[in-house]
Amino acid sequence: MTAKSTFMDEVREQPAVLRRLVDAYETGLAPRLQEAAELVRSNQILVVVGMGSSHFAGEILVQRLNQTQLKVINRDASELYHYQRGMLSDNMVMLAISQSGESAETCLAAEARPESMPLICITNDEQSRLAGMGDIVLPLLAGQEEGTSSKTFVATMALLHLLADAVLDESVFSAGSASNIADLLEELTETIAEEVDRLLPQFGDFHSAAFAGRGPGLVSALQGALITQEMTQMPAAALSAGQFRHGPIEAAGPHLLTIVFAPSGRTAHLLVKLARDSAAFGSPTWLVTDPSVQVPSMESLFVSQLPQVKEELSPLLSILVPELLGTGIAERKGLEPGRLQRISKVTRSE
Repeated sequence: MTAKSTFMDEVREQPAVLRRLVDAYETGLAPRLQEAAELVRSNQILVVVGMGSSHFAGEILVQRLNQTQLKVINRDASELYHYQRGMLSDNMVMLAISQSGESAETCLAAEARPESMPLICITNDEQSRLAGMGDIVLPLLAGQEEGTSSKTFVATMALLHLLADAVLDESVFSAGSASNIADLLEELTETIAEEVDRLLPQFGDFHSAAFAGRGPGLVSALQGALITQEMTQMPAAALSAGQFRHGPIEAAGPHLLTIVFAPSGRTAHLLVKLARDSAAFGSPTWLVTDPSVQVPSMESLFVSQLPQVKEELSPLLSILVPELLGTGIAERKGLEPGRLQRISKVTRSE
């Protein structure tokens, strides 16, 4: 990998990053992971803070741990620091996520916690400002990343699943499932890139995008809208599919590309219904699902069937769709995919 790696180089590294991360936390980093899990179990509330991709990934812990007696709150670090610091108390543990370890708001939120409040840090840089504050530091091991977040986001999702498994004594993200997903990522990267090349001309003359999902699919939607805006300079929004019903669907039409993430699971039928309605209202609609979900054939509805994995793990595969869609749109606009034009990779000031 050269000093100036392209976005697609980093996307193709995602399977190797996944394998390296899981191997490390099964061996040398296993005691550190277990220590973090015990800290979460021994406190009444876990407060997760981050910005951008790191904030969105925190939804994984909300969805997995809040189905138990554990309580998880996922907060935008900036909002917590400026408006919500009063919620912090001694019976909580903070989990701060920053890929760089230098995000201004996340570091400020960590610094603002009570002295007796333990801090777990997830970062790609163990020498960073954030890591220096942590009682426990869990490294992402993703290597250098130059472009829009890709492999660091996949590593963050994977590490949060490993932490959830350790807290709950489960094996949702076992070594076997991690290896399988890494293999699938290798197979799907070029397949989805070819699908983007085929579908983009069929989507018509759209000039904005909406991403929708529920549960795990919402994680893909949130990250999808963020990186689409970064890569293409095109307006994009992400909403839970339920919220999309409450007004935003009025914006449907040929100008709005709608991407719906509908892995098999408890709300797949509702997501398919939303995709069908969006297409009926004239929006080119891309439904990302798997073979177990029944989908009607209709005009303006484009369907991709990814290999079926556990619903909780589906974003580890489906995130390829916005990564490669953003690449395709950027190239059509004459932009270098993943290369930020107006901001830096690391946001060090508010």
